[in-house]
Amino acid sequence: MPQPDIIIIDDDLMVGELSRDLLTDAGYNVMLVQDSLEAVKTIRANMPRLVVTDIMMPGITGMDICKSIKADPALRHIKIIVVSGKAYQVEKQRAAQFGADFFLQKPYNVETFSKTIKNILDGSTITARTEPVAQAPVPAPVNSAPVQTTDLAPGQLRVTVWGARGFPSTIPNSLSRHGRQTACVSVETQSSLFILDAGTGLVPLGEEIMAAKNYYKDIWIFLTHFHAGGIIGLGGFRPMYDPDFSIHIIGANDPEKSLKDVAQAALYSSFAMTRQPPKAKIDIYEVLEDNYEVLPGVKLSSMYANHPTSTMIYGLEHLGKKIVYAPDSEIWGDATAFQDYDERLAVFAKDADLFIHDCMFTDADYAAHAREGHSAMSIVVDFAAEKAKVRDVVLAHLNPGYTDEELDEMLRSAQARIQTRGYSLNCHLGTEGKSFLLQGAG
Repeated sequence: MPQPDIIIIDDDLMVGELSRDLLTDAGYNVMLVQDSLEAVKTIRANMPRLVVTDIMMPGITGMDICKSIKADPALRHIKIIVVSGKAYQVEKQRAAQFGADFFLQKPYNVETFSKTIKNILDGSTITARTEPVAQAPVPAPVNSAPVQTTDLAPGQLRVTVWGARGFPSTIPNSLSRHGRQTACVSVETQSSLFILDAGTGLVPLGEEIMAAKNYYKDIWIFLTHFHAGGIIGLGGFRPMYDPDFSIHIIGANDPEKSLKDVAQAALYSSFAMTRQPPKAKIDIYEVLEDNYEVLPGVKLSSMYANHPTSTMIYGLEHLGKKIVYAPDSEIWGDATAFQDYDERLAVFAKDADLFIHDCMFTDADYAAHAREGHSAMSIVVDFAAEKAKVRDVVLAHLNPGYTDEELDEMLRSAQARIQTRGYSLNCHLGTEGKSFLLQGAG
């Protein structure tokens, strides 16, 4: 094959082949790469004039690829088009920040696609100026000896909500029966503690851990992304300051900052929300969209969410039970050949025992906030029942501006919809302190 003019990076074979065929018909030599981990090496070996890359892909994201190309003096002359259905304004700005020459929204117009490419290659399109970090699998800790702290029987898991509100622009003055803390959910077994997100809810969880006579010495914290509402509790988590603890922080790197940078800023910098450095043993594990064995018999799955910035969704499977956590995720409700997020999430969450999902808006409010990265009640309920076929759905990332009465009405509307449509689904609000006891295989 002659040296390619264009390299397309897209894990979706149908979309990738369509783009390749359109550009081949326009007279370009085109190479399609489906494995994002091979992308930069392939680009360096072939030196194309243009790279067309999707954003959300297994492996590394298109933003990381863009950043790597523009950071390499030997590659930075190559033009880059970011093509994605994740067309949030923030993502367009980030693409420009990392050096993309153009952002093209999916689904693109097949009639004008080749012309757009030609204009960019010829320099007649105004550009959009407005090394991936090494990834490590999650290994099981060596000689880990957690101490039993719960009353759980063999085979039982307990999931507890410590915070499920969005992060407000101002601190509310009113109390709430449903709570005001931001994202944090714990998953307990007889011997292990897993924590999903480190919002303000992490602080009372830490207090409870320290107050217990026995406690888990080995703690796993999974961060979905680096927005303030999901990491602000790290500095106030008291087990961080006790040398008896080992704390493992897991998350995906973002092109703007790595997981290590976030942890260091939260715990060690001059701006950290703590007056002392941690004394616990802290490990950092960077994950991709993949499957991992965190501990023997504990499976972690991860996929990128439809939300601004590099945001993860996590699935934990243990003792035959499956918990899926997606607090920042916009379900479209209108999947197309170009936008398959709903279908991929449905496969990821299929048959979950507990599905914790973003529900920032009522249906009425969502009309003014669609395509901002958060979901609406009816779309979440229909998705959970019809596509993912989960047993229980927990509405999370609740709007910080909603009153208790508005949240109560949201739940009533959800339950009425479930009854009217004959769904086999239990629906809950992410109220602080709410626990779910799952009986797995003992």
